Amino acid sequence: MAVGEWIIVNIIQNIELCKFSWKCMIEEVDFELIENEEVKNEYERCKKGIGEEDKYKDAKRLGIHDVVKAHFLIADYFYSAGEGMGGIGPRDTDLLNSALYRQHVSLAGILKYNDSLTICSTLFYGLVKDHVFYDGNKRTAFTCLVYHLMLHGLYPTLSQKELEDFTVDVADGEFKKKKRYIDYSKNSDDPDIKYIAHFLKKNTRKKDTKSYSVTYRQLNKILMKFGYELENAGGNYIDIRRKEIRRKAFKAFGIEIKQGKEESVNIKVCQIGFPGWTKKVNDSAINTVRKATKLDHKHGIDSAAFFKNQDPIRCMILDYAEPLHRLAYR
Repeated sequence: MAVGEWIIVNIIQNIELCKFSWKCMIEEVDFELIENEEVKNEYERCKKGIGEEDKYKDAKRLGIHDVVKAHFLIADYFYSAGEGMGGIGPRDTDLLNSALYRQHVSLAGILKYNDSLTICSTLFYGLVKDHVFYDGNKRTAFTCLVYHLMLHGLYPTLSQKELEDFTVDVADGEFKKKKRYIDYSKNSDDPDIKYIAHFLKKNTRKKDTKSYSVTYRQLNKILMKFGYELENAGGNYIDIRRKEIRRKAFKAFGIEIKQGKEESVNIKVCQIGFPGWTKKVNDSAINTVRKATKLDHKHGIDSAAFFKNQDPIRCMILDYAEPLHRLAYR
């Protein structure tokens, strides 16, 4: 993954921002993004077919690997939840390329879409309308839209349900009944994108507060790097434990002497609520863990160091889990 500063916001049900914030430098992911084996194998096959080159990606535009990764992360989320999908991967790579190329359309050498809102709008429109994937097209388009907006420093101000409904309206063409769209259609050769961009302009705003989301499984992988681990789940709680190597010791003439085999001892550090490995860890629990393990700002471990290499699209899927579930049936 190319080096870049991704500003990710943790948006809860009513799109309010949580109180913890930071920026993360994404260099490379040092643990598996895709956890379901079936999805992982198909993702690897798809990546090989696409190749490493990404001619669509630049500072303002999503690339083919961004969109494909978003799709497979959604598939992984639903497969891991035991729900599955009606097929995964692109059904037509030409359609995928066509949707992505929309961001680069030019007239007489001048890019047709060169501001944040129209760039985000045209890719969103292409992904929704072209039915690029076997299943999950609206979910992939929805995810890419919010992620794309976030990369431009724009965050939704409408509810998740309203954004979900808008995605369905674009897919079904219902937005063309709106008065503003009708007005655009009289004076523009591109009323669809103009209307979507107008809608996004009305319903987004810039935010300075950032946050990052992880599942309990991802948190465990992070903690293991620092010598801690989530263990002993039960009764909706789980322990955070530190592993230490110890040997039995005795004192002789006031001197402590260690002997015998070294033993691994698990020391309980704290306990947090535990709804399941694939669930998102709330900010209060993360704060408790970081404070108890001394992996916080006070002890020289800032958020970028703690959450290094987390993937922003996966976080976005966690934040928007509810509308993504509903979009599966709309």
